[in-house]
Amino acid sequence: MGDREKVSLEDERLDLALKASNEGIWDWDLPTGEIYYTNRLLMFLGFGRMGAPNIFVEVEKFIHPDDLEGFQAKMDRVLVRKGILFASESRIRTKEGEWKWFRVRGVPVRDPNGVVIRMVGSLIDISERKRAELQLAEERARIDLVLESAPVSVYLKDLGGRYVRANAATAVRLRVGSVKELLGKVDGDFFESEYALATRAAEVQIMETGEEQEEELVHEVLEGGEASWALVTKKVWRGLRGEVKGVFGLSHDVTELMEAQEDLSLIAQELKTVHREISDERHLLRMVIDNIPAVVYFKDLDSNFVLVNRGMANLVGESTPEMVVGRNDSDYFGTELTLSARSDEVVIMRTGKPMEQKFETVHWKDGRVTWSLTSKYAWIDGEGQVKGTYGVSMDVTPLIEARKELERIAGVLERKNESFEAQLNLAREVQQSAFPEVIPSLSYGERQVACHHVYRPASKLAGDFFEVFEVAEGVCGFLVCDVMGHGVRSALIVSMLRGLVEKQRETLGGKPGEFLTGLNGGLVHLLERASQLIFSSAIYGVIDLKENEMRVASAGHPAPILQRDGELGVLEMSGALKGPALGMVGGFDYGEMVVSLEGFGTEGVFEVVGEGGEEFGLGRMCEVLKVDEGLKEALGNLVEKALDFGEGEAFEDDVCVLGVEVVDL
Repeated sequence: MGDREKVSLEDERLDLALKASNEGIWDWDLPTGEIYYTNRLLMFLGFGRMGAPNIFVEVEKFIHPDDLEGFQAKMDRVLVRKGILFASESRIRTKEGEWKWFRVRGVPVRDPNGVVIRMVGSLIDISERKRAELQLAEERARIDLVLESAPVSVYLKDLGGRYVRANAATAVRLRVGSVKELLGKVDGDFFESEYALATRAAEVQIMETGEEQEEELVHEVLEGGEASWALVTKKVWRGLRGEVKGVFGLSHDVTELMEAQEDLSLIAQELKTVHREISDERHLLRMVIDNIPAVVYFKDLDSNFVLVNRGMANLVGESTPEMVVGRNDSDYFGTELTLSARSDEVVIMRTGKPMEQKFETVHWKDGRVTWSLTSKYAWIDGEGQVKGTYGVSMDVTPLIEARKELERIAGVLERKNESFEAQLNLAREVQQSAFPEVIPSLSYGERQVACHHVYRPASKLAGDFFEVFEVAEGVCGFLVCDVMGHGVRSALIVSMLRGLVEKQRETLGGKPGEFLTGLNGGLVHLLERASQLIFSSAIYGVIDLKENEMRVASAGHPAPILQRDGELGVLEMSGALKGPALGMVGGFDYGEMVVSLEGFGTEGVFEVVGEGGEEFGLGRMCEVLKVDEGLKEALGNLVEKALDFGEGEAFEDDVCVLGVEVVDL
């Protein structure tokens, strides 16, 4: 084979290779400025053989302004800085004025001095690929808008339980600074170990069996002990060919919903490669938004629906989301909501400012009225152009109806409370009427028994009371009782005890021990069917001016304070003389002791508690009562001192102070 035949064969091979690659060839002679284009390249640019321009010389005319600087920099790298390859992806204007994307390659030929005298390269139309990349970017931007704008935690985990994708809400839920800190980690890095192990076991079962976890209410506990409630949905994450890739989940924080039953949820998705990944991620997006309990929708510039999830279709009564596409609010809702929604969306598209957490009353075309919580945002594509709006809504009708029912119940309870309050006030008046303002004095010969008291109940119905009555000529009986607790129950026991006192005062009034024994027996009998322990402490004394003595019996009550020969002290009562409180032990026989007449008794004030938990105590009572003043003034001063000791706080128990003095006339 001759040299000419070899050259012809090489040319034929080159031509076939160029046709197979779909590329055009250019050859630029720099000293003359002439350039040669193959037919395919001329076809790309729309020029004929004659009059085709040199796009490398007239760059400002044929290279897109946004790509011009980069194009020239790459050319200078070859021409000036002796680069070995020119490579650029730029938009080039065709003869018809249309901008198309081209990949341009070229290699320089240099003279002995290193000056480029010729460049030869290829050019191929990549417009379709660029359009596909832009379409993918727009799809990713749309999904990212939904993911990052929603408070719903959306995430993907691989077969090993590692996070491979998540939205910002998931980072907030797991208390980390950014999504990047989640990737590659597992639940055990964030949650308490028991919860993390249980979660992993459930996910393994989901992947093995395909059984999905639908809106399960779970109690989540973070590693530091912080707990919350969430509605969790988890399903198998499958690829387009059906292979198991892991699990995807949505965790909807319903901690507040557990307390007030309100919340929102949203969706998530991720994208992959240019063609195949678009379909995969659309499938994933559709799967996510159709399985969350929130209404998600996209609207165009005219507020027509262009994309909705299954929740939206169910809300408006359509069988599939596709049946909602192309319609608008007026097809389902009343005029008021339609106009209000359109007005909000116009403002959002004009200003770019979102409308978040708006409470709306929804009037339907069929006359129904419901309520929703709605957030709307501007829908902006990858090039920054407003394409419409997108929104997330949640039906809060059950919460509103529950609140109305609670308000109704609160009104009923308020009325009942007012009625109960009136009854308590009446019972208080009846109970208080039994306490005399002034206790009559008892005289015998040249001596007199005078009584004074201070009575301050701790609640509307008191559990403390006292009685002073004449037993016989020259004989006076006095009783102080403290029923356990306060309120209605204590008031009922007070009524029982008073009835028992009235029944036996004439027969046993002069015998303190037998008197308390009778009270105890009667109270135990009355309380036999009570389901709770109820008792009352009591002290009963009898002053006998004839015998010039005082007889005292105690049922679990604090001992009285006596004054003898000008000295104050607590009456010491031995264990045999101080029996149990009334109502505690049936059949108990109470003893009694005899003391001189000079003295007075008190109860209740020693229980006042001061700073640090210290009690006022009998010792302080004696110190206060040593002041030389009348008995009535001394009792009032005692209560005020106790109140001061308690730093002005109201007494926790009823205050019932009785003072008895024997004076010569």
